[in-house]
Amino acid sequence: MSGFNANTKSPEINTTANLEYAIEGSLLSLMVGDSLGLPYEGISSRRISKLLKSSPKHCLFFGKGMVSDDTEHAVMTAASLIEHWRDWDKFQPSLAWRLRWWLLRLPAGIGLATGRSIIKLWLGYPAKYSGVYSAGNGPAMRAPIIGVMLGDRPEIMKLIVKASTELTHNDVVN
Repeated sequence: MSGFNANTKSPEINTTANLEYAIEGSLLSLMVGDSLGLPYEGISSRRISKLLKSSPKHCLFFGKGMVSDDTEHAVMTAASLIEHWRDWDKFQPSLAWRLRWWLLRLPAGIGLATGRSIIKLWLGYPAKYSGVYSAGNGPAMRAPIIGVMLGDRPEIMKLIVKASTELTHNDVVN
């Protein structure tokens, strides 16, 4: 680990490295939580407590875990932010293209609103107007990584959250 002094209790990390660790930690934590929780998605808490006799384990696919569209949205958002850092006008079109290509991979568990909005993108709707009226969680999948990456810049963070939200949902965009 560059910048880590083993003789101290806290890492001495420059701002860029600190952000890299925060992004990495956020995405890895999301992936692990997503993988552990995915088998229980849509199941009541009462049923989950009956199913879980011990600590959760990766068990969805032949004893292995897998991530859902939640993780995929966060990774695509992070990639677009990194690619267009400080060139915020290019963030939304970049994420829109990532979402278009993602849809062609036929992702499991895609929400209806997200799917409809990406089809609108493929049909030529501008990214700003591709969102559909829905209170789905597509934007919520992308918001945490935006907060991690831009939390110290609240005005830009708000603009990027709005740009991310407009791509798939337009029910409440302020």
